[in-house]
Amino acid sequence: ASLKHNKSQQSGSALIMALVLIAVLSIIVTSFSFEAHIEQMYMRATRDRQKCRFYAESGFAIAEMLMKKQTEISPTATMSADDEEDRWYEAAALLAKGMPVKGLIEPIGDGYVIIDIEPEPGRINVNKLTKEDWERLLESIGMPEEYWEDIIDPILDWMDENETSNPKGAETEDYYSELEPPYKAKNGPVDTVRELLLVKGFSEVLLTGGTFDPATLDGEFQKNRFSSDFNRFSETNEIVIAGLENMLTTYGDGKINIQSADYDVLRTLPEVDDILARAIIEERELIEDDEPQPFTSVDDMFERIEGLDESIRNMVSVDSEYFRITSTGRVNNIDVRIWCIAYMSDGKLEILRWCEEP
Repeated sequence: ASLKHNKSQQSGSALIMALVLIAVLSIIVTSFSFEAHIEQMYMRATRDRQKCRFYAESGFAIAEMLMKKQTEISPTATMSADDEEDRWYEAAALLAKGMPVKGLIEPIGDGYVIIDIEPEPGRINVNKLTKEDWERLLESIGMPEEYWEDIIDPILDWMDENETSNPKGAETEDYYSELEPPYKAKNGPVDTVRELLLVKGFSEVLLTGGTFDPATLDGEFQKNRFSSDFNRFSETNEIVIAGLENMLTTYGDGKINIQSADYDVLRTLPEVDDILARAIIEERELIEDDEPQPFTSVDDMFERIEGLDESIRNMVSVDSEYFRITSTGRVNNIDVRIWCIAYMSDGKLEILRWCEEP
């Protein structure tokens, strides 16, 4: 009986050990399966992202073709029966009339590419701005007037050729050389809009918008911005402003292209209020007999829009040699966006700046 009991206990122990072993193996197999699934998803996402990059790059071939094609189309031309058969004519005709092309979709493989071509002078050339221009610009984004001088003086000092500081400005010897690490004032035009972040008092909020903190205008903020003990926000942190980045560029002759400038940019022109800005946009997007009716010249805009101040006549244009081309490749809800600044002259397209976004 004792022998039987011992055998029964051994059998029970063996069964328990077998069940434990099976459970452990099940967990290991499940873990391997889960890791394999995650790895498969990662590989698929990596593959799709690479496809998106290829598709985005291919979009520039389409953009270049459209840019060259538009040189063969008269700005006053109307679409013929033959043109209707040309799938690219409508987009090229918009470019020929000085208008932007937005949201052009071209299927490729198991995804597609989205192409935007916009005249870059639809933005404001930051290197051409005067003090008065900066004041209108800061007013347009909602910056209180009491802080204008604290922002404008350092910017003008950064770009001018001398080493003499404006009242609230900064130059190398009296400010930038004391930073950690130290650097020199540019004393010349900026190369990119984001270079403004090097200027005393200029913060990310000024570029992208959000809650503006007046403490960022203090030179001590820039000197201590990497210190964990520095309080980033002052007690006054309820000033909400729009960002400047999407309104600015470093390309062009300084004249704003009225065919592509958005509402915020148009509002920075002298005496252009909400009503006039919206009137300009509505008029340039007018469609008659299925044909867009953009402005053919600055004089045409003055004839079609009443109440414009004569001072802006020499501040705007309908032409552009610089273009911002954006190409977005998309596969299975994954996007890769590439954009560039291109210069168009004599039918040739030259890439001046290239940016691939992560």
